[in-house]
Amino acid sequence: MPVKSVTIIKEGTICIEAFEKPKSGILAVKEFCGVGSGSTVTYVESDVKIIVDTGFDFENVQDMGNVERNRRNLIFALSSFGLKPEDIDVVFITHWHCDHFGNLDVFNHSKILASEGVAKNRGFDCKGVRDGEEIADGVSVIYTPGHTKDHASLLLEVLGRSKSIIAVAGDAVVSPSYYILNKVWNYNGDFYSMEAALESMRKIKEVSDYIIPGHGNIFKNSEKKESENKQTKNIKI
Repeated sequence: MPVKSVTIIKEGTICIEAFEKPKSGILAVKEFCGVGSGSTVTYVESDVKIIVDTGFDFENVQDMGNVERNRRNLIFALSSFGLKPEDIDVVFITHWHCDHFGNLDVFNHSKILASEGVAKNRGFDCKGVRDGEEIADGVSVIYTPGHTKDHASLLLEVLGRSKSIIAVAGDAVVSPSYYILNKVWNYNGDFYSMEAALESMRKIKEVSDYIIPGHGNIFKNSEKKESENKQTKNIKI
């Protein structure tokens, strides 16, 4: 059964786009302009209500001022869509980076899900889910290692004019620019494998019609469309 709705609660930002070099000057200007590099936060309504990643801006600043500011911003973003933290049944974390899980304590009544590799290393109640497991109607897990060893994404079955698949990719597809240039974010100290990261991006591109990246808004997966067009052109009548 398809999911009922999908909503971008908070659009994530990114400090280094795929066409930029990770230089301190670029980072400084973006931070000055308020680019906090927190993840995109996605709400999925199925038979249960799901948040995918919690976002957290300026993850290197862990003082109470920034923590409270992040909490307030997320709660306000939820409220603008008529939601409260206690409405959320499940929080799915794509990988264990603070810009994706840093607001978890906002959802202290929700079940926390992540890949089995992420879940086994946590010191709190986090349930591991398997590759291919359906966690709700129309919502299935796809393991996407590379950016980290235990990274996982979600595939959402939606029904509009036609049946479509939306991938909530996490940092398997960091932003639209990384998708366009077929690049991966490998600046993190726990980066797992370039080969695995590129393969995970390929899998996402192969199965999805639309992609919600780890940082940025939803976009059409044009590479799948091109592939379908090529197949159509090869059909002989």
